[in-house]
Amino acid sequence: MAKVKFEAEDFKKVLGQDILSEGDVVKNELKTLRADLEWKGTDLDVCAFMLDKDNEIATKDDIVYFNSKIRWKTVKPFSAPDFNPLDGKISLWDKEMEDYGGRVKVWKNETLPASPDGSVIGSWDDMAEDSDTSCGETMHIMIEEVNTIKYKRIALAAVVADDRIKLGETFKDVSGARVTITDVENGEELISYPLSEKFPNMDAVCFGELVYDENNYQWNFRPMASGYKGGILYLANNVF
Repeated sequence: MAKVKFEAEDFKKVLGQDILSEGDVVKNELKTLRADLEWKGTDLDVCAFMLDKDNEIATKDDIVYFNSKIRWKTVKPFSAPDFNPLDGKISLWDKEMEDYGGRVKVWKNETLPASPDGSVIGSWDDMAEDSDTSCGETMHIMIEEVNTIKYKRIALAAVVADDRIKLGETFKDVSGARVTITDVENGEELISYPLSEKFPNMDAVCFGELVYDENNYQWNFRPMASGYKGGILYLANNVF
């Protein structure tokens, strides 16, 4: 049984507003959490950092992002009307290359990024055609599958794509960004809050984290509002 707690005071302290008007929310049997980021503007990528007890990533594989080498191969293609991103298995290139005829790009385009333990499933890349196009990326976290011996914290971030950073684009080119956290089992929206737009010169923003409390076997979800400059590489090399 997985327990996840959302603390009202954390949201008020970080975001300056009461997201949880009725106080703390505790979900006692939350199996899968979905984090959605919606926005307009430049190309953003949602990523997750799987952190150990020292709040660090052990290897590059502990970053779940669009170019992850560990992938999640879904049973049905993305275009299927009954597509389920959670219905799949870990896919490794050295075991899949023959099936894909050595076309690694095709393999990556037809699979999703994943954590080494298969508990976090990332999103396909959704990029804006123009500043008026609505975009969205999704991160699934299967709470009961997280290897809590290895991972004690999962940090979620939105980063401007590398090619857009080279063009000088930052969060000043993003509008209407919003984070929504949902209980996948019943479709219940647990919280929804705007991603702060106070980072005009930044190109990476950490917007939330799950922290494991070993004393009561509980995950605590906390909002974050931390901006950085240097994209995903800066987060990987200097923050985590």
